[in-house]
Amino acid sequence: MVRIVIVEDDKLTARTIRHFCQTAFQSEKGNAGGASGAATVMIRQFDRLVPALYYIRENPIDLLVLDINLHGESGFDILKTPEKNAFYTIIVSSDTANAVNAFDYGVLDFIVKPFTRERFMAGIARMRNAAEAQGQYKNSLPIKKDGMIELIRYREILYLQAVGNFTDICLKDGRSERIRRTMDSILAELNSDFFRSHRSYIINLAEVNKIMRAKNNTYAVIVGGEHEIALSRSRYNLLKKILTDDGGTENFG
Repeated sequence: MVRIVIVEDDKLTARTIRHFCQTAFQSEKGNAGGASGAATVMIRQFDRLVPALYYIRENPIDLLVLDINLHGESGFDILKTPEKNAFYTIIVSSDTANAVNAFDYGVLDFIVKPFTRERFMAGIARMRNAAEAQGQYKNSLPIKKDGMIELIRYREILYLQAVGNFTDICLKDGRSERIRRTMDSILAELNSDFFRSHRSYIINLAEVNKIMRAKNNTYAVIVGGEHEIALSRSRYNLLKKILTDDGGTENFG
């Protein structure tokens, strides 16, 4: 899943940006435990500063497309918040005099209005390249903690467990972070290193040690050397195939 916030007070420009963003991410792929094909693109749109600020403080995002001048308010105020380090920012503005200031705030690109489709897509390509290089787009899971956005690296995760409307993220170091998100929403943004072994569990394939028979003719997966995770009978053959094809564990029950 790609989460985008557009902050733009001109309705036509906002619609154009929204369309370009949806088009740009059509080729993104799914993961081993979810649907394949185009990525889910979640876009929130604001024409004023304060509602956008509140949303960004409460919700992790991947990309902010920002106009500087918003009904007399400065879009730079968003870039003064601690949360700005958790996402990429592309500024779209006719205020070229502030281009240098924009890069001082660490923005990824400054696109001058009016702009073409090709120019906007070049900005998206820059975001993708930066994300892949820094490992913050496809290799980490953002969570809200103590009023801040914290990035949990995928490699730090052993497994995830559904607990009602919450999900526990169980880490290699023994810690567990509980977030108010469903398994389906998290799975939509994880990469192919993760697999849904059961309706209540998602496992990190790199941490699988063994597949075994459990009680009452059921299956389980051992991850991290000691954690026994439920494996649905309907998922057993698929998991076995994935691990075999990847040259992984041969410990099948």
